[in-house]
Amino acid sequence: MLSFLFLSACLSAPESSDGPYNWQGWIYDDIPAEGTAGLSVGAVSMLDTEGNLLAEGTQPENQEPGNWNIQVDEAQEVEIRISGPEQFTTVWRTQTPSSRAFWYSGSFFAVQPDTVGGLWSALAELLGEPLAETSGANLYGETLFLGSEDELAWTMANVTIYDGEGTVHQAITLSTDEDGFLVPSSEETGPVTAFTATGLAPGPIRLVVDASDGRSVVMDYNAETGDLIGAFAFTLPELP
Repeated sequence: MLSFLFLSACLSAPESSDGPYNWQGWIYDDIPAEGTAGLSVGAVSMLDTEGNLLAEGTQPENQEPGNWNIQVDEAQEVEIRISGPEQFTTVWRTQTPSSRAFWYSGSFFAVQPDTVGGLWSALAELLGEPLAETSGANLYGETLFLGSEDELAWTMANVTIYDGEGTVHQAITLSTDEDGFLVPSSEETGPVTAFTATGLAPGPIRLVVDASDGRSVVMDYNAETGDLIGAFAFTLPELP
């Protein structure tokens, strides 16, 4: 089961899954917020987990260029790559629907460098040391709690990334304080709400999350230099 509840959720239409069918929805040109525009110029590609191209996204409606469509042959785990002229190429993992469907608005987006670059600059200042060179592949994620047990599980959770050269990186893990600001996570600050790792060697990249209650998640990506791996709305597996 994929760990991205947010991304795997979709609205299915009552149609047969025989033959190719459409999967579509809105794609933003930055992290969704009030006033964020749709991705009107760019490219959307769907690949299998080995990195083989399955389909290219199209924009079926001239009046709404932020609306994208991908033709799907079957339900399977895939990687979505979203690029734009002013954005990092973002890399997502999800599962395609089994019939014609619409993904929820905000599930997929590109990210402008200034948006996440400002975060990295603030983190370097907060930590008192520069981050790893961000010209490699980079990862940024945010957690999604499905219940109070998840908040406890994400407290003191360990987030590890293995990059394309097999180098092990401990992610910078962050909590949100009472004023809504991100701070380095600890047992006192509460659950991890965001995590990031920069300067990853491109290639097969593995994200491993070990929660404090024993639950674990492994997610694999294929990343190129300059890519931003999007681990937004990251959830833990259900408790047994």
